Amino acid sequence: MYRLVFLLGLVLHISSTLAFLQGCNRGKSQRVVISQQATTLNYDSSKASSNKIELQRYNHKSFNLTYLYKEAAPGREKDSPIILIHPVGIGLSSWFWKRLMDSYEDNPPIYAPDLIGCGIDHGADAWDPDTIGLFFPLSWVEGIETLINEIVIPNWRESQTLQLPSMFGINRQGKESNGCLVIAQGGLAPVGIMLAKRNPLTISNLMLTSPPTYTDVTTAVPTAELQRNYEFLRSPILGSIAFNLLESRALIKFFSNSFLFQEECDDDWLDETDKESVVAARTPVQAFNAGLLQHRSFEEDLKESPQPKLIVSGEGDKRAVDRQPYEEQLDTCSLTTIPGLNVLPWESPKEVVDLIKELGY
Repeated sequence: MYRLVFLLGLVLHISSTLAFLQGCNRGKSQRVVISQQATTLNYDSSKASSNKIELQRYNHKSFNLTYLYKEAAPGREKDSPIILIHPVGIGLSSWFWKRLMDSYEDNPPIYAPDLIGCGIDHGADAWDPDTIGLFFPLSWVEGIETLINEIVIPNWRESQTLQLPSMFGINRQGKESNGCLVIAQGGLAPVGIMLAKRNPLTISNLMLTSPPTYTDVTTAVPTAELQRNYEFLRSPILGSIAFNLLESRALIKFFSNSFLFQEECDDDWLDETDKESVVAARTPVQAFNAGLLQHRSFEEDLKESPQPKLIVSGEGDKRAVDRQPYEEQLDTCSLTTIPGLNVLPWESPKEVVDLIKELGY
């Protein structure tokens, strides 16, 4: 499952020539302080919507965090918001969602937070595990909960002019909704699952795009394996050499074309990964690729959370058949397939937007 650990070792074994690369605490939250200034991100798009994507900031505990925000289109201010959880990997952060956000015209409010330790290029704080310990996936969940409770919901309430019978009432599509739609990409499925389980009043739907198989999500990785993986990735010599290789544009392109894209990746993708491929951004990648998010099973969370769930696979993804148990084991879960391989919101943003609209958002 964790190709990075295996392939990092392979890179080192072949020496410094070309090689293969990666595969595919509790406590009350601090009150959020919204930055007085928001940065407008002028992403190029041939058919971008009129609403611009803004980079904004908030505080969670001791961290200064960032998120991308696209305000609701006129007439959709009262509709339920969408929360997007980006994948974790070399060069990745909330920018992963920019094509989907751009593609959604006539949209409700959309928020794409940078997880703790990510978004360094956006100005978010780096995470130093030697100074502050984190629990996975709990700490990332808590960071998103702070955004939801202190920014998303207050912003939504402020947009209201009528007293509605429920927290979110009836959305523009005429469907009753009592909360946000959460979309989690790839291996960050445990974050979305745990977030839904803990917040049934504020989250009403969960979409998982290209998640791990049901077996992987419901099977804990042995502690000894997690420790071995993490120690290797954190190694100041071997780990550092491997990351220096893997952060090169050539290897990112090779990995992306081999494991992520059905067609070849584009320059925009490579340019964005270049920006975030810095030493300060390595620690969350080390934690994720060591397997720390899957230190336990999430089967109980899946079965006890009341939200309907949609599992989305790419047409080129051979793991789609192994996701069938999601539908077989869960009461309110459906499967669907759209064009693409493993980064569907980037490869096929309009198709993902269509699925969002079918859910009533």
